[in-house]
Amino acid sequence: MRITKRVCRSRPSAADTFIRENPIHERVDYALYIKGLAYFEDEAGFLERRFNRDVTQRPPKEVSEAYSSLRRLVERYPASQYAPDAEQRMVFLKNRLSEYENHVADYYLRRGAYVAAVNRAKNALESYNGADSNAESLRIMISAYEELGLNDLAADAQRVLELNFPGS
Repeated sequence: MRITKRVCRSRPSAADTFIRENPIHERVDYALYIKGLAYFEDEAGFLERRFNRDVTQRPPKEVSEAYSSLRRLVERYPASQYAPDAEQRMVFLKNRLSEYENHVADYYLRRGAYVAAVNRAKNALESYNGADSNAESLRIMISAYEELGLNDLAADAQRVLELNFPGS
């Protein structure tokens, strides 16, 4: 059953209240799941679709909230009936968050803020390990290290890229 965004928007605060007032209730897993769904953005809005807007360039506050709620669900209630769906949604959200980090890192790279670019790309690698855009994070790090004259670090990042993403 699909829960519409309009219905879900009112649920995060209700889920938070339920979890706060009933921390050991048997349905806390469902409250975490509903909270995650309330923040989950499974498709672009009307204007983003109409104007072909890249949603990875938009700050992912709600995506972070969704990821956090679903992660808590999976970690605290791994046997929950909602855990498998939450894990699948987390993969999507992890990719989305990693893409945003890379977008910001690339912005810093183009502006000459190489240390900031390395930090954002490194954060994407550490926080969202296994995301589809990890190769792009490594490419950004290589470029920034080369611009900084840190050729040893650039070579290390290049080796990691070639080892984990052959043919990149």
